[in-house]
Amino acid sequence: MSKILIIAEKPSLAKNIVAAITPKPSWVSYNAKTRSGYFESQSYIVSSAFGHLLELKDAEDYDPALKSWTTPVLPIIPESFEYKLQGDSGVRAQFRMLKELMARDDVASVVNAGDSDREGEIIIRNIITAAACKKPVFRLWMPDQTPKTIADELAAMKSDSDYDNLAEEGYARTFIDWLYGINLTRMATVKSGKLLRVGRVTSPIVTAICERERAIRDFVPEKYFVPMHDRDGVKLSSKKKFETPEECKALCDKYNSAETVVKEKKTERKNLPRPRLFALSDLQGEAGKAYKFQPKKVLDVLQKLYEAGYVSYPRTNSQYMAVAEKKKAKDIIDAIHRQYPSHFGNVAFRDSKNIFDDSKIESHSGLTPTYKIPDVNALPEDEKKLYSMVFKRFCSVFCSEEYTVDRTALVIDNGFESFTLTGDIVITRGYTVYEPPKKKSAELPPLEKGQKIVPCFMPGEKETEPPPHYTADSLNAYLKNPYSAGEKKELKDDEEAMDVISEVELGTEATRAGLIDAAIKSKYITLSKNRYGITPDGEFYVDSLASLGINMAKDRTLNLSKSLKQVYKGGKKTGDVVEEAIGDLKSICAGANQKPDAQRDFTPKTPRKKENVPEGETYPVLCKCGRCGGDILSGKRSWFCGNPDCPVALDRNERYFEKIGKPLNDELVKVFVSGSGIRFTDLVSARTGKKYTATVFVGFADGFPRFKMKFDER
Repeated sequence: MSKILIIAEKPSLAKNIVAAITPKPSWVSYNAKTRSGYFESQSYIVSSAFGHLLELKDAEDYDPALKSWTTPVLPIIPESFEYKLQGDSGVRAQFRMLKELMARDDVASVVNAGDSDREGEIIIRNIITAAACKKPVFRLWMPDQTPKTIADELAAMKSDSDYDNLAEEGYARTFIDWLYGINLTRMATVKSGKLLRVGRVTSPIVTAICERERAIRDFVPEKYFVPMHDRDGVKLSSKKKFETPEECKALCDKYNSAETVVKEKKTERKNLPRPRLFALSDLQGEAGKAYKFQPKKVLDVLQKLYEAGYVSYPRTNSQYMAVAEKKKAKDIIDAIHRQYPSHFGNVAFRDSKNIFDDSKIESHSGLTPTYKIPDVNALPEDEKKLYSMVFKRFCSVFCSEEYTVDRTALVIDNGFESFTLTGDIVITRGYTVYEPPKKKSAELPPLEKGQKIVPCFMPGEKETEPPPHYTADSLNAYLKNPYSAGEKKELKDDEEAMDVISEVELGTEATRAGLIDAAIKSKYITLSKNRYGITPDGEFYVDSLASLGINMAKDRTLNLSKSLKQVYKGGKKTGDVVEEAIGDLKSICAGANQKPDAQRDFTPKTPRKKENVPEGETYPVLCKCGRCGGDILSGKRSWFCGNPDCPVALDRNERYFEKIGKPLNDELVKVFVSGSGIRFTDLVSARTGKKYTATVFVGFADGFPRFKMKFDER
């Protein structure tokens, strides 16, 4: 009997798929040591990857000479992009098993069950391609991981070729990120003398935070004065500003001598709109404000809830549901009523364009709970907090009762200026029984139309305020929509730009959190008390890129987004976008290469343990240590300082010196440990074979040597 092989992106997803299949497949051991294996029934075989089994080849995989970072060879452009298996033995064993499963005679077709996005699409495609599998491939697209959804989607699978445009966009994005990352990281590192990780999205993130922090740091507050009235519960503030209190006092005297009357009082009953479903970035912002959660933490916790089947797919940039999901919404509402029969009576299905709109969805609907409702109090605390936010938002969206207020506007006039005060009286609470309204209403004084007030204006001193620090909420908002209203106005004549600009994002819902986290780990930015800051390394990063003309700002993202959108719509191919990126990189590299290379700084990644003198043995003394005055001992595997608190040590087979063709010996070590450098006139480039001259220095700090090379002035 022929079978269908389903390849999930991760083992947890494979188990959820198995749970939806009847009769339930049994687990088959493939490698008892690693417990990698698969599930098999009469009709299905279910196995998985571990995420990315394959990765794009490194530059040196195409040409070993590219191990040496030099700028004349940039940009590095592969003739074609190739993937390789990751080096981990478990990864290789898993791929071998999947390849054998695909080759089985009883396997008639293969199912791509990667996560339901462009990355998940190409992860499984790459495995199938690397295995040279020619069997029909279908796509299992899962908006959530509940058994019912998986069973329904298994019955409605389409050919994987229906997702070719999504895959093309995924490859285009992956290839151009490789091109920019590999080339600009090398260029910036060699030119600055310090490892700088340049990314298409990382750079705009660090730059935006740096510019904001510098604006705050350089901000000089300016005092100004405005006429202000605060008496009998009536607070009025003029829009007119003055540089001196004397000028302001003159207007206050004028206002105080004028008749001041409630010119108008108007009350209007309003139904205020319900909120929309959460997109990932919206929830990250709200959770940052409420719980000080970092964006990556929000995504990680949501992923656990998704894999448990409690929420829909988290990496979404939409706040809407698809029209075809109306039954799904009804099922969730029914499940809420079953779980909480005496609560949530005002949660009911609503068929509204503000909820269901296919035109507002790219790949995934907004975040929702599923019909599988957990015991919230049994969840870990972080999962409980985020699940409750998603659950309450869904209830707010489908609240049958309107949030109704009587909105009163008072217009107070003195013949020179009008002042408007507004306030709301809540009539029906509506969705606010689940979450607070976005804006809290002010309390109005008890005034009526025609009523006079006694003016009491006095100069009020104020100061101009600096721009606010970026928070998780505001940074996400910027990355999701980096163009201000003013910038959009300037672009209004560019029809193509305006068509794309509302969809331009720096990064994606799936990648932003990880990129922000990587920038923090690289010590370019900080996050403390939900406020982002810049570090000295981050400022060096931004200034170095600017000096080299490496501008990864939103305008470049706009152009790339135009092209990627066309790839998704079928108007362009992956190769077209790659060629655009190559042309851009050639221009950047030509400009940056006008700058000289910096003194190189080669730093090992991890500290080393110094060699110990075995008990009962002695090592010969080579010389005195230039750092602490101790004895430099000539050991079996290294030369090292006998002072245990001194970091000076050099391995006998120090890889750096092997690489430049100058193996260490006693005479060279004596110079280096004294703190001096050595000028070599016959160094040979591993890439070109040409000779060059440079002075090599060795410094010692943090438990390992630091090698620096200073080239002769050209």
